[in-house]
Amino acid sequence: MKGKSLIVLLLMLASCIQTSSAQFPENNEWEFGWETDVEPSYVLLLDSDKWELEDTLYFFVENPRMSELSLTISVEFDSEDELLEATYDEEITIASQENKTFSVELLSSNPDDVRGFSPDTSFSIKISATETAGSAELSTKDIEADLKVPRSHKLIPEATTPSYAVSAGTWVEATLHLNNMGNSVDAAKEIEADVRSCPLLDITGLDSVLNVQIQPTGVNGQEAESFTFRIEPSSAHPSRTCEVTIAVTSEGDNNQRSVVFDIEIMEEGDSGSDSNSGSDSGSSSSGSSEEDSSALPSVSFMTTFILLGIAALSRSKTD
Repeated sequence: MKGKSLIVLLLMLASCIQTSSAQFPENNEWEFGWETDVEPSYVLLLDSDKWELEDTLYFFVENPRMSELSLTISVEFDSEDELLEATYDEEITIASQENKTFSVELLSSNPDDVRGFSPDTSFSIKISATETAGSAELSTKDIEADLKVPRSHKLIPEATTPSYAVSAGTWVEATLHLNNMGNSVDAAKEIEADVRSCPLLDITGLDSVLNVQIQPTGVNGQEAESFTFRIEPSSAHPSRTCEVTIAVTSEGDNNQRSVVFDIEIMEEGDSGSDSNSGSDSGSSSSGSSEEDSSALPSVSFMTTFILLGIAALSRSKTD
């Protein structure tokens, strides 16, 4: 009987030991993973005015052990452009039975590199956590994610126009430049010209701008795309300075941006009246000469008449 009781007691003791070990296993694996949703890729936050990337990623470490867990953290990128700099705690400690979240702050340093990085590609970030005990490294775990730069569109028009007055009834060519100041291919899906206070002035030829793919200006030596258009004042247009606005709607972000310029119109005959006035003054000058020359015969006739009178008087005295 005593033997049976001893066996039962031993079995109960063994069961308690197993239960205790199951609840508090000394060698339980710690977990390491992303707190931020990075699947299938993570699009970074972009300030497109400054072309600056600034964002924060979060990861967690869960320590199921009865003892404290010490980890060494390192961060690596696979991009050759060194697009981002990371700020984080290199040494972290997780208490027993604790699930703790940590951050990695990301910041870009070169605006040109950010704008020049294609949003169609990605680069990876790898965070490594190494368990340490004193100076010994016990185990290492890694987590990775693909990072992307978001698309940004900014289609900006500029114009090169004549600096001289345009004569009514004629036309001149001008140039519209489209600068793609975003980081992705763009195009003008709509374009319109508005002429203020000059209903007899036409702007033509702008349709050639539509739907032409424009690469980012200034990236890899890319220049602005240039298009020729016409400025055509009617022959009845009066002399006036006209304000012209050309508005372009981006296909990328659906925003409309515009360029404003002034065109001076000279009414038909202005330059002609100048030359006419010149010829008039020439005619006047020429007319004065004719009057002077016409006065000479008059003096000659009077002289002849007087001489004849003197001759007749002399003859009568002689007689």
